Amino acid sequence: MVAASTVGIGRGGPLSPMRHASELPMTGRIVAYGVTLAGYFLYCYNFVVLDYVRPYLVSDVGFSVQQTAFINSAGNIGVTIGAVLWAAVIARIGRRAAAVSIAAAIGLMAACQAGSNDFAAWIGSRGVLAAALGGYYVVATSLVVALFPPHVRGKLIALNSAMYALSNIAVGTLGATIGDAHWRVLLWVAVIPLPLAAVLWLAIPSDHRYQAYDADDANSTVKGSWREMLSPRWRWRTLGCVALSGIDFNAYQLFFSFVTLYTKTVRHVSAETMGTTVALISTGSLIGGIGWALASDRWGRRLPLVGYALAAAAILVFLRPDASPLLLSTAGFAFGVGLSCTACWGAWFAEMFPVRLQPYGASLFHAGHVLALGSPLVAAFAAEGLGLSVAMSLAAFVYLVGAAVWFALPETLPRLVGAISEHPAPRA
Repeated sequence: MVAASTVGIGRGGPLSPMRHASELPMTGRIVAYGVTLAGYFLYCYNFVVLDYVRPYLVSDVGFSVQQTAFINSAGNIGVTIGAVLWAAVIARIGRRAAAVSIAAAIGLMAACQAGSNDFAAWIGSRGVLAAALGGYYVVATSLVVALFPPHVRGKLIALNSAMYALSNIAVGTLGATIGDAHWRVLLWVAVIPLPLAAVLWLAIPSDHRYQAYDADDANSTVKGSWREMLSPRWRWRTLGCVALSGIDFNAYQLFFSFVTLYTKTVRHVSAETMGTTVALISTGSLIGGIGWALASDRWGRRLPLVGYALAAAAILVFLRPDASPLLLSTAGFAFGVGLSCTACWGAWFAEMFPVRLQPYGASLFHAGHVLALGSPLVAAFAAEGLGLSVAMSLAAFVYLVGAAVWFALPETLPRLVGAISEHPAPRA
């Protein structure tokens, strides 16, 4: 092993025991990101595949609709707990070891699902699987922040987010190809993270080999904790991120979860128009995510909050009783574009904190689920008590509240505001 005093100049000068991330070969960093991105696609795939196979769980396995809802709830609880717990684990064992462990856990639990017809096994494996999924989001996001400078993070995180739409396309395409008789193939594809774990180990550089972006020598070996995240110094940022994430989940539940029901039962549109509307929302989200990411890397992390105002306006246009099918589809597309403004959150939530706390910051996106665990029931109650259109219109108000909370949180793009306390100026 090379003596610590001779390993690169790093950020701390010639005696620094580690090279700075900017001194690692760019090819190696891109490979690490690419392999992690493949894992992110499978992370998204494991989220969306459950909704696709739900009809088969009822018709072929024999689960009731209520049992499938319980499986879904176990996943919601699991992902929240997992994001919180894995943040602490990642801070202690490092990003490479955590990525490998999480990928292996996802693959193993997916195999348990694919090979079982037992409800108890499904609900247990789904909860553990979702906990691992929450961890993968944290490790993938924190890896981007560790290995790349701020002016490209938004774009890389947005590319991660695009995997959600692509995984939806993949599930639908594969499901249509294999047909009803072979639907379990969809579940076995979800096991791929298990062998991918070995590739992650080879591709991701060890945390002990480099010093992450935003790190400073004085605190590079200090371990963060949730106690510090909730200390007076960082409490507002922590709770603000959780509140903003929770607002997003609740607004999404109020509007998007009722889109097909509204178009079919209130507007009485054709199946073609309904399908086109949903497809355009997803298309707008995919395109918008890239656009907002480019904007956030150039003009700051606060600018994309404009997307929330766009989403609110699109909702009100969408719900106009006299809206034509064309206007309905256009408003749906605009909603998708506005909704995707959150693509920069992964980088932004991490950047608000010093490097030792960045895994915890990244986890706050899924931690916001805790404020939305009851949102499906609340949304259903509102729709029943107030009427579907009125209940859905409440989402516009919720998005505007979210924009206000977003504005109150700090800008983090260094060239606009300078690095936050404890952050040295990052390297280009």
